[in-house]
Amino acid sequence: MKDNFPSVSRNNETILQAFYWEMGETGHPKEEENLWLLLTQKAPELSEVGFTGVWLPPANKAMGGKKDVGYATYDLWDLGEFNQKDTVRTKYGTKEELESAIKILHGNGIKVYYDAVLNHRMGADSTETVKLSLNSPDKPGQTILAWTKFTFPGRKNKYSDFQWNWQCFDGVDWDEKTKTSGKFLFEGKSWDYTFIRDDDYLMGADVDYENLEVQEDVTNWGNWIINEIGFDGFRLDAVKHIDPRFINQFINDVQKSSSKDLFFVGEAWIEDINTLAKFLDTVNNDDLKVFDFPLRSSFEDMINGTDMRTLQYTGLVNKEGYKNRAVTFVNNHDTNRDGKDPGIYKRKYQAYAYILTREHGIPVVYWKDYYIYNMKNELDKLLEVRKYFAYGPGYEVDNNDEDVYSYVREGLEEVEGDGLVLMISDGESGEIISKRINSGQPNTTFYDYTGHVQGKIITDERGYGDFKVRKSENEGWSVWVPVIKK
Repeated sequence: MKDNFPSVSRNNETILQAFYWEMGETGHPKEEENLWLLLTQKAPELSEVGFTGVWLPPANKAMGGKKDVGYATYDLWDLGEFNQKDTVRTKYGTKEELESAIKILHGNGIKVYYDAVLNHRMGADSTETVKLSLNSPDKPGQTILAWTKFTFPGRKNKYSDFQWNWQCFDGVDWDEKTKTSGKFLFEGKSWDYTFIRDDDYLMGADVDYENLEVQEDVTNWGNWIINEIGFDGFRLDAVKHIDPRFINQFINDVQKSSSKDLFFVGEAWIEDINTLAKFLDTVNNDDLKVFDFPLRSSFEDMINGTDMRTLQYTGLVNKEGYKNRAVTFVNNHDTNRDGKDPGIYKRKYQAYAYILTREHGIPVVYWKDYYIYNMKNELDKLLEVRKYFAYGPGYEVDNNDEDVYSYVREGLEEVEGDGLVLMISDGESGEIISKRINSGQPNTTFYDYTGHVQGKIITDERGYGDFKVRKSENEGWSVWVPVIKK
């Protein structure tokens, strides 16, 4: 603990997304070509600044071998151990290096989460002739040559002897016989039940989760990842395209296999708050959290200026009954790609200040923002605020307006010197705005931890003080924290 900082018994949860799409490619840092080794080096500094968990990329062998980001799932059981897809290692390293990284991260108090791509398979070892359903969207009743035979010859049945064929899938998007693409539903199959009707098919060979052997193999793999490899939970990719009944069963079975309190977050790309809540209701498992895409939509609105008052009720993180089911974020590997979508590129610090000081939700910091876009120094200040000051009940103030949003954390009764007053602005005039705010802490001296506004503020006997923020894109966030008495 730093000198003259509040002494809290347990840190707030904070996750680092430890990768981005182009990681390890030409033009990016050389050290990132071996992510598992890099994480072993960075573990102490990540722990020191306040990260309690890291979300790793898909660690299994994918169709593109060592150049594949990991989302084209080939063999879940190959974590960089077998010569498959012309490589032993994955894009990020070997299984041995991965296990070493997990051990070192754990030794630094950091949990490790696996990005599980369970919706589809790609890169089959051979083709099969498959007749299509009369209900197939394309080529109904015809026969195609489908890439659906997965025998994993390099693994030689180690860990699992289950081999996949067309009966493990509902359909594919490619006919090798005619070299044509389409949406092909197999005979005797129907698209799996999904949250949004007819939203099962996404890409590749679509896994049939009504197949009991498939359910067993995937669940066995989940248990192995947790209990043998040492992960502490999962990010479930494209979860709204998978049968919610299987998701519920998978979570229950894997959690039951472990004495650890596991973490599960689903990527359900739904930007409407009520629909996202309904998705959680449909899965019906209290252990599942979801990424707060509705909140991120509000951060997108903030790029060009928005009514800042909306921040008090936007997002799943502010919906009663669901606040603690939200995993909040600003950018990720899907929303930010080189040469394509920049994602949120303005007022990004304001967005991070919001999620890192909030009472509810588990915030995620994006590696590319932290290390590649040179935001580390300023984000470290916000991470320290979260680690040392962002405690106690949170509440909205009564004088938010179109340009300035403020939020208060009262601090814990048993801890001296925690709590905060957050102020963020979407203005650009450069002027300093003052707001009379009840900090919940009477007769207390505060200073702006970000350094954007100089001087100190002393609250009165009721806890009120005149707190300030600058109307500026580059400095328009201030976090006022108590001065610790020496």
